Amino acid sequence: MEFEQVIAETKRPVLAAIRRYLDSSYLYAIDDVTQEVYLRAYRALEKGKLKDSAKLRSYLYTIARNESLRMNARCRREEQKAEKFLAGQKEKILAVSAESDPLPEMAGDVLAVLKDIPEHYAQVVRLALQGLSAKEIVGKLEIKPGTVKSRLSRGLAMLRERLA
Repeated sequence: MEFEQVIAETKRPVLAAIRRYLDSSYLYAIDDVTQEVYLRAYRALEKGKLKDSAKLRSYLYTIARNESLRMNARCRREEQKAEKFLAGQKEKILAVSAESDPLPEMAGDVLAVLKDIPEHYAQVVRLALQGLSAKEIVGKLEIKPGTVKSRLSRGLAMLRERLA
């Protein structure tokens, strides 16, 4: 059986399983889950483990369910890491602003400098400074929690560098 044929025959049940078990807030990961399902199917077919198409459909449905549940857990962990990182960065910002007197002047400087850094970094920094949580930023920008974390880190580093 050709692999293209396997995909054509199993696409609907696989996507149905992913839609059913993947949390709606993690839909950005649907491609990753689907890719993992078919990668596992390819490996199993290559080894000659699955020849019966009825077994193949149920096998892929089960893999899709399990991969969706794994992805839910992985995304939750990433969100928690991003939240922790974001809280730490906010504490650093508050500590620096508490040491200096002119907070309004500093805010103006920060906004001016934010215009000089690349927009995808500035956007995450702006949202974080507005008090949004990492999960809210993920939802608003439709990017992965790890991306929020890295863009915030790089954006704040650029901000510190230009303000210094």
